[in-house]
Amino acid sequence: MTSGETRVLAGLCELLVPGSRAIGPEHYIAQAVTGMSHSEEDDLHAAIGLLAPAVRQGVDGLAPLARSAAFALVRRLAIEAYYGDFAVHGHTGPTGWDDIGFDAPQARRLRKDWSFLTEPPQAPQPLPPAAEVVVVGSGAGGGLIAAELGQNGHDVVLIEAGGLYPADTHTRFELEARHRLWWPVRHTEGDDPVALLAGRCVGGSTVINTKVAMRAAASDVAAFHERTGLLGPDGAAFSPADLLPWYTAVERRLGVRERADWTPSAYRLRDGLARLGASFEPVRSYTDYNCTRCGSCLQGCPTNAGKSALNTFIAPAVARGEVRLVTRTTVDRVLISGGAVTGVVCESGVIRARTVVLAAGTLGTPRILLGSPDYLRTPSSRLVGRTIGLHPARLVYGRFDEPQDCHRVYPITGHCLDRQEEFVLEGPTIQDPVSFAESLTDEDGGPLWGRRLAGAAADYRHWAGLLVMANDENTGVLELDVRGEPVITKRFSAAERARLDAAREFAVRALRAAGAREVLWTGLSTSHAQGSVPMGSDPRRSAVDANGRSHDVAGLYVGDGSLVPASLSVNPSLTIMAFAAMVAGHLGKELTG
Repeated sequence: MTSGETRVLAGLCELLVPGSRAIGPEHYIAQAVTGMSHSEEDDLHAAIGLLAPAVRQGVDGLAPLARSAAFALVRRLAIEAYYGDFAVHGHTGPTGWDDIGFDAPQARRLRKDWSFLTEPPQAPQPLPPAAEVVVVGSGAGGGLIAAELGQNGHDVVLIEAGGLYPADTHTRFELEARHRLWWPVRHTEGDDPVALLAGRCVGGSTVINTKVAMRAAASDVAAFHERTGLLGPDGAAFSPADLLPWYTAVERRLGVRERADWTPSAYRLRDGLARLGASFEPVRSYTDYNCTRCGSCLQGCPTNAGKSALNTFIAPAVARGEVRLVTRTTVDRVLISGGAVTGVVCESGVIRARTVVLAAGTLGTPRILLGSPDYLRTPSSRLVGRTIGLHPARLVYGRFDEPQDCHRVYPITGHCLDRQEEFVLEGPTIQDPVSFAESLTDEDGGPLWGRRLAGAAADYRHWAGLLVMANDENTGVLELDVRGEPVITKRFSAAERARLDAAREFAVRALRAAGAREVLWTGLSTSHAQGSVPMGSDPRRSAVDANGRSHDVAGLYVGDGSLVPASLSVNPSLTIMAFAAMVAGHLGKELTG
């Protein structure tokens, strides 16, 4: 960047995040530029040029541009610099974390290494030429399926787009975790953009989720047969009884338990909901008793108390030599010949296999299928990516007089299911500083910035959050752009909007009843996308059968959240693993004849 651009950035950052000039945010951005793509760097230069006049005009000059992409880009970088705790060399004053009181134990011990900003992409591992089974994606579904098949003696190669990061690398350095463990945030197209969140590492989103373990409600399961004609093994409509043995087996492996070890903030929320005549009960989760309630779940569990697909299924299987793991490798398409799968094409070569399980996530699996020319000739391809459920969520925060310290709790210890047909509430929770500041909006849905943002962040320890998740229909659509990248479109119906509004209003009332002095909320996001390659017994309404097997291509299976026929009202991770166990059980029998 030129010296002029650097001066403009320093001024912009101070307007967007008052107090940030002291730590040298322009130096953070200069480092971040070296790790950007050419198009991202071009966007930044253009943003500086567009916003430069506002530096001279101050807040009044910047306000009309607050909904622009240029504003959003520079705001994000300014927030990363200050609330990510960057400080230019030689700075001796307080930093962003000092300003807001972010004092998590891991954060106090952390020596930040900012080299991740400039590290080049690591080369993919060499590919084996062939395997009996290739599993693509190592999250809740793929990790379990690969481990089950490997344990039963099958030759399995497990391919993951991200890297391998065990517990000793999880330091609660939010920006580094974003870079290494998460996919870059994408947004849906449509009237109300939804941030699409997912893990990109061995173990997938199970490495960076809150480990909430909820079975699908009977009404959720009933919708499976209604949408795709899904039948159980006895030929009757698929029912909760058909999932029960798989839930039981998975819960036993994960050590699912009730989390009644509440902190004061959870009791405060319970009391607020009680004043509304509503319940607040302990959640069940796949965390063991080594959990210290440190609050770092979204940056990776540093104690292995969180039972991810990595430490529960994959690591033991790899250590025993039952699964060959290939990391930092993206699968582009499946190979099909004579109506049967013959392998996968990766950016670095081809692996031949007569059985392929796609478990690259609800957005990744349809990308592979729609990018496979031979698959596009099949009848089922018309349904791929056409029936996505998002289970959209937002965080609603209440500011209390006393510190709540929700950054030092197990993030989701209680939930309210009283209005599950519309929405579910979970809490208490708060995002780590960068995500907290970046996601806050004003009452009109615009980004919070300037003095109001700084004031909210300064009271970080006093906020307690409720995560509200509203039920939606499976009307999201995924298509590929000219570069082969997925574009997801979602247009909310009037009924969906009503549920989203009702969920937010209920959370606001609950927080006020609990004693909150001020309430803020975030935009919409999801880490629960489902149903892009739906499972069913009617080929006219589904892309794979009741065992996850393609209706059209022999040897091709799906084993992730893409399978879920109708969007669930609760966290889907346990159901995804139950379906994966079901797929693995059937596939194991098929392979052994």
